[in-house]
Amino acid sequence: MRASRESPSIVTCNEREPDMRGEILTFDAATRMVAIRGDDGNRYLFPATAIHAGLTPRRGQQVDFSPTEDGAPGEIFILQSGEGAAASTQGGFDLGRVISRTFAAIRDNWLVLLVASIVLVGLPSTLSAVGQTFFWSGDSTGTGVVFVVLGSLLYLIGFFMLQGTAVKAAVDGFNGKKTGLSDALGVGVRAFFPLLGLGILASLGMGFAFVLLIVPGVILAVLWSVAAPAVVVEKRGVLESFQRSRDLTRGYRWNVFGLLVIYIILTWILGAAIAAVSFAAGGTITGGSGPNLWVNLLTGPVVNVLSGVIASAGVASLYYELRSVKEGAGPESLAAVFD
Repeated sequence: MRASRESPSIVTCNEREPDMRGEILTFDAATRMVAIRGDDGNRYLFPATAIHAGLTPRRGQQVDFSPTEDGAPGEIFILQSGEGAAASTQGGFDLGRVISRTFAAIRDNWLVLLVASIVLVGLPSTLSAVGQTFFWSGDSTGTGVVFVVLGSLLYLIGFFMLQGTAVKAAVDGFNGKKTGLSDALGVGVRAFFPLLGLGILASLGMGFAFVLLIVPGVILAVLWSVAAPAVVVEKRGVLESFQRSRDLTRGYRWNVFGLLVIYIILTWILGAAIAAVSFAAGGTITGGSGPNLWVNLLTGPVVNVLSGVIASAGVASLYYELRSVKEGAGPESLAAVFD
């Protein structure tokens, strides 16, 4: 079956075609399928296992390929390899584009992200803040310690679930679709255990690295920056998601570091603004049992909620940018995993 150039078709690998050259259009790491546009104008779909020598396919690479007539995929020979040959139709990594998408995702899904952040991040932060009041009042029963530890654990779990929620909302937004709160939260809930394991290991690893030296902790934060979206979108295991994040950030780690610095600065500015409001309302800049204890009690959770919205949308946008630039994945292919 052969379609004309005016009406290109998608041809699977069970149709016998002569050897020809083509260009890789997309590679979806979740489904492990490669789309190639042949010199005849048709689109051909192959499993990634058809690629000779196990090279990583990337958009824009020129290939030789030949399907076989018995239904098994023939080999694909990549003529260009390496990061330099993988230019996306969007160009290289664009920091401004990631930031723009971050705030577009927040604008389009602000209610979903805000409510999810209040539930998953705000309530655990409030629990920790209540525990701190026991310290300020001189309580010696250990109740404050229990509240703080429990709140911190729930915050850790909630933050990674929030990333899963934000990925769903952001990807739908990139496709021009609206996401309901229950649908978005459902994604985070379904990935609860992998995200929990990811959060615990990431916190232990980065915490230990920061205790030793600041630099190793920053390096791990960059390397693992998109591990949570890999769990949610690609349904990978915990350790596999860490490696997937390392692979996606390779070649763009200074860009990712710059993005993290920008988000941290935004969080500091946000925290300073809320602290100023707290001080004006009768609280104290540093917290503690000031004249208006409830003001201090609310300041930390509010900062965490708003920071969680920005961070989760930023991670989703960063993941989308890396998948687009390195693998040519579009919003449709990312959204398909949620169908």
